[in-house]
Amino acid sequence: MKPSPSLEIRVCAVVVTYNPDPTFLDNIATLGAQVNHVVVVDNGSADTTEQRLQELDRREHCTVIRNRQNLGIAAALNLGVKFAMDRGFNWVATFDQDSRISERFIPQMLETYRQTPHPEHIAIIAPTYVDRESGVNRPVDRASNGTILHTMTSGSMMPAIVIRKLGPFDESLFMDYVDIEFCLRARHRGMLILQSPAILYHSCGRLTHHRIFGRLFGASNHSAGRRYYITRNRLRLLVPYATDWPWAWREIKAIISEAAKIALVEDEKWKKFRAMAAGTVDALSGKVGKQVEL
Repeated sequence: MKPSPSLEIRVCAVVVTYNPDPTFLDNIATLGAQVNHVVVVDNGSADTTEQRLQELDRREHCTVIRNRQNLGIAAALNLGVKFAMDRGFNWVATFDQDSRISERFIPQMLETYRQTPHPEHIAIIAPTYVDRESGVNRPVDRASNGTILHTMTSGSMMPAIVIRKLGPFDESLFMDYVDIEFCLRARHRGMLILQSPAILYHSCGRLTHHRIFGRLFGASNHSAGRRYYITRNRLRLLVPYATDWPWAWREIKAIISEAAKIALVEDEKWKKFRAMAAGTVDALSGKVGKQVEL
């Protein structure tokens, strides 16, 4: 499964947008300078975004795919990945609209892949994540033996041959845990996630920091809608991947710690707990796809 050394490296970046801040144009310009092509999949943004999308349409080596409604992160990623693979790109890099890459990000990611002893075992190359606001490194979750358990979609790079082997992103999840499900699937097929020193500047949620009884911790402040999807999809994945104990145990602990943070420091506590209860019910009853507006 190892790509041929003589094969020309052609990288297509897939960026999913949904009512993006105007600064996303700068992020895409920086990205476009390091890849062969950028495909932007807009997930039904408001009309105010259209002028910016038209600007991207005029850029060389940039394509915009417009969805009439929010189809979810997995469906949008699949549209972008299909575009890339249909046109013969042999590497796909996926990004959120607010992520910003560092200088030489793509070359560093590819060099990390080349330097690994067995690149044929690698499913995903993950970057080094730095919080955009605080400048603090965000470590990836690892098992006790150092194996990376999962990584975020944003900043990940995958050989096209791996995507063909593993299949598309799971659209039944709609959003949240789409990246984790893909990573779990890859690892259960015997493949690994590799981390590069290439830096991606990214923030998750509206992170705030608090101190209680001398202990400093961060709260993500996700909306009630996001809490619904996080809860539902987390529980859905815990059933088929319960034997992946290093990952499952972390998720069980996260359920407890996140509920405590909501109760202690976050706004709209009861709205979020009701959304989490609804997510639990829907996970147990098998409801999938888009169920809650964001």
